[in-house]
Amino acid sequence: MRSYYFISGTILLFLLGILGCEKSSNLSTQPDTIIPVATQDQTAIGSVIAQDPLFTTDANALSDAVPSLAKTSTAIIPRGWGRKIENASRTVTYNHVDDSTVIATVVNTLTGQVWIRVKETSKDTLIYKPLAETITHKVEFRQTSIAGFDSLRNWKMVAVSGVQGGTANNGMLIQNVTLFINDDTVSVINPLDSLFQFANKNVYNRRWGIRELKPNFATQFKVQVTVKSTDPDSDVVVAHRPLWFNTGCAYGRASMKLLSSVSNGDGTFTRVYENDWKWQSAFAGRYSVYVSAITRQSIYDDQAAFSSNVWALPYVVE
Repeated sequence: MRSYYFISGTILLFLLGILGCEKSSNLSTQPDTIIPVATQDQTAIGSVIAQDPLFTTDANALSDAVPSLAKTSTAIIPRGWGRKIENASRTVTYNHVDDSTVIATVVNTLTGQVWIRVKETSKDTLIYKPLAETITHKVEFRQTSIAGFDSLRNWKMVAVSGVQGGTANNGMLIQNVTLFINDDTVSVINPLDSLFQFANKNVYNRRWGIRELKPNFATQFKVQVTVKSTDPDSDVVVAHRPLWFNTGCAYGRASMKLLSSVSNGDGTFTRVYENDWKWQSAFAGRYSVYVSAITRQSIYDDQAAFSSNVWALPYVVE
């Protein structure tokens, strides 16, 4: 028999979580773990990673709200939901491709709870589920100055991958993510194998150059995602994207619109979702657009475990 509690106080709003893009959060964040035993160069590379917003915003981008606890004894009719990420830790491993090139794999582990606001006759209540997601990045460093001169300046970040992760019990598979920025298009089918290069100013027009934009409130963005699902009804697919205000930058969540759904004839479905927006490149910095594909049961069934697949693509505002 499940136990149930009711909310006292105001109703929580879940649909848009506003958290700082690059500011410090209230998370209990553990220091980097260097594997294998740290060398001077690995320590320097780890310091760069620990300060770069491409690797430090996973928790802020995916965390939605700070709700109050409750459960419901009635059938779930969700009014809203959100991740509440309470802890984040980072592990960095290193692959020395050659004497002057290192590929670092950055794994951010996020834990907390998923909160679901549920409709009832007299009042709304909340249920919660445990949350554990891992988010993986890859980044390439090259030695650019005289060895031993200054290990921090000696290593330059020259390329960064897309982002891939989610829960261990992954019930949905993302097959492709495409990011449209004005008339430009970036599309990946394996984000960790797609290294986007930081290079000269002409990199914007190159297929594998990280997209570099000028600050411009009129920049148009669109993200599309193709997913493979076993649910005959529908899925929960959302975009987590930077938002800009007079006081700075924050991340917000937006539902993605279903464009198409095709049965594969084997009990699975291939679906395409889309979200578009603009006014999103006002401040210089490094950003990512995240997509979460979540099983329907994660939100509509209070007994099913939370199951997610998360991908992201980076870009730069100069």
